[in-house]
Amino acid sequence: MPVNALVISPRDNVAVALAPLKLGETVVGLGRDLVARADIPKNHKVAIVPIPTGQPVIKYGEPIGLAKADIAAGDWVHTHNLKGEGE
Repeated sequence: MPVNALVISPRDNVAVALAPLKLGETVVGLGRDLVARADIPKNHKVAIVPIPTGQPVIKYGEPIGLAKADIAAGDWVHTHNLKGEGE
């Protein structure tokens, strides 16, 4: 299977979808099995570990905001469950 997600830093708790991911599709490129729990658009984020409410979301090794709700591994991470810096 071709790689369809990218993690830049070992600190990251999200990966970037390199192609659209469909609900139930295997996320490839993480070094472990993960299944998408939603349709995730290309270039959007997918959680690679559980992220509890209020905890930082880390992308490219840097915090980009806080989880508004508990986020499960495989969930789409976007404005519905991510509070960006300054919000």
